[in-house]
Amino acid sequence: MSIIKAHNITLYGGNDQYKIVLRPLSDEDLPYLYQWNADPEVLYWAEGDDIQSYPPEIIHKIYGGAPQDILYFAIEVNGQVIGECWLQKMNLSNVKAMYTDDTDVRRIDMMIGEKSYWGKGIGTLFIRMLVDFAFTVEKVDVLHCFCEDYNIRSRRVWEKNGFSLILTEDIPQPSKGRLQYHWRLTKSEYEAAGNSCEPG
Repeated sequence: MSIIKAHNITLYGGNDQYKIVLRPLSDEDLPYLYQWNADPEVLYWAEGDDIQSYPPEIIHKIYGGAPQDILYFAIEVNGQVIGECWLQKMNLSNVKAMYTDDTDVRRIDMMIGEKSYWGKGIGTLFIRMLVDFAFTVEKVDVLHCFCEDYNIRSRRVWEKNGFSLILTEDIPQPSKGRLQYHWRLTKSEYEAAGNSCEPG
């Protein structure tokens, strides 16, 4: 029985330098996930908690979510697997309470596990692909995402993709972050920026 519940969605994008494919994450990618989730430097940026590593059994739980709630993607750049990202139905009750019950609110999570690809603008590119997919194909109403104050790269990714900072929360200490930022992009804001919510 598969640990990762795969879907059948593949997205293509990038630019002249970086050809990006977001394909279904699968059990064949578990060796990458074990490696990245055992690297304290990767987890420093990918996780809000002060986590040094995750054992395989925890990784299986993290990536074992139901496909109707979470779409897990492997990130390939020029044929190399470099990380993973998710488009997930909002699972945090305090955030869900900010919207009406019939609002389709999703969050995006990401990890670039291959450190040689950090700081090259790749995150901005593949998040744009997920944003386009969320609004044009999934017909999402709102994307509501997060980062902490120390993660400047993540903040820039949200800013460059049109997200607005809507809430700043204090993080209980001790923690590596002092503030958690809430970033939001609505369907109407996406369309107002000149994008179409129609596929193609």
